[in-house]
Amino acid sequence: MLTRIRTIARSKDAFDGLVMAGALLIAGGFAYLVLVAAGLLLPDAAAIAFLAIMNVLKIAEQVTWVIRNVVAYYLAELAIGAEPQPRMGAFLRHRWRWAWQWGVVTAVLFALLSPFIGRLINVDSQGALLAAALALLLLFVRPVTDGGLQGSQQFWGLGSVAVLQELLRFGLTVGLILAGLQLAGAVLALPVASLVALGLAVWWLRPTFRAPATDHVQKVSLPYSLLTLIGLFSFALLVYSDAILVNRIFPPEVAAQYTPANILARLNLFVPLAIGMVLFPKATQKQALGLDARPYLLLALAATLIPGLLLTLLYFLFPGPIVTLVFRGQYGDPGSLLGWVGLAVTLFAGVNIWLNYALAVRARPYIFLLAVIVVGEVTAVLLLAHTLQTLALILLLAGLAANLAGLLLLRSARSEARL
Repeated sequence: MLTRIRTIARSKDAFDGLVMAGALLIAGGFAYLVLVAAGLLLPDAAAIAFLAIMNVLKIAEQVTWVIRNVVAYYLAELAIGAEPQPRMGAFLRHRWRWAWQWGVVTAVLFALLSPFIGRLINVDSQGALLAAALALLLLFVRPVTDGGLQGSQQFWGLGSVAVLQELLRFGLTVGLILAGLQLAGAVLALPVASLVALGLAVWWLRPTFRAPATDHVQKVSLPYSLLTLIGLFSFALLVYSDAILVNRIFPPEVAAQYTPANILARLNLFVPLAIGMVLFPKATQKQALGLDARPYLLLALAATLIPGLLLTLLYFLFPGPIVTLVFRGQYGDPGSLLGWVGLAVTLFAGVNIWLNYALAVRARPYIFLLAVIVVGEVTAVLLLAHTLQTLALILLLAGLAANLAGLLLLRSARSEARL
């Protein structure tokens, strides 16, 4: 096992991981600057509302990533064998049409329900909610092209699309807020930047889109799609429900104290998301060929948890100076809250790796265990989180439980390998 891990670490697979990690670090840096800019340029109430809307869209993004994962999964399998382009092209074009149709339907429904949604998450800007509806449309279409690039392992293309979107989004967020559009402009920056990035993704995929037609189009397994939906939705709630719940159950002055911890802790997800995107198609192909994908899993976990733990250590040692430096004194010293939330998010980053591996090898028990853990997390927050410190402890325990469930998955895989 160790020999195979060392071989992978020196191979093109590791280089793909570095490409995606570098691209998503840059993209994540600009995404982080979007949150900082919104926190600095918007009034406190609008900044909290912006975080609430962004976390709703993050949860929706995780759900629509079902499309990305399904496209990546089947393209990775279709790429095996002679002359794969016609099969891959037919499948990609079919998913593209489907995504546009359902994206429009979902965006219209969101817009119609926006008054109710606004009351639910305590946001009263109708313009911001309509901009979120437009973002939701792109959240249906973009996963098709992202999944196409991921499944065909075009990581240079996938990385460039991610960087372009977040670079444009940062510039648009600052520009639209300063132009007077305030919260609505900050939200509108996301769909506009995503639309431009979609054009670049289509350009990268033009050989696949233009591939000769074929009579056979790969059908999508409904059970696998539902399994993916359960897994990604559970992960979304695990990671992004905290800001929504804080905005709902705590007074505004307490919720505002959570803003810097929430924003800074998200830095621990940048590298893991990239590594998970590389791990998924490679583990899928290994599984389809009957090979062992566990060395990829262990290497991905190490590359994920070590940087996150180091960053979390800084959060524990220097919480006040870090918040002051980043937010220019707008928020007070969060104390140990920053470190505990950072540690919880680091554990969530590990869960992202376990989830990608479980989806690649179709490990149903882990997906269902994760769903149970998330239900417990949300229930505990609603019933027990009377302080922000208690909230952080609940997040930490949920992350720990989800990683222990992953270890059970690995132990089971080892037992099956010995049979």
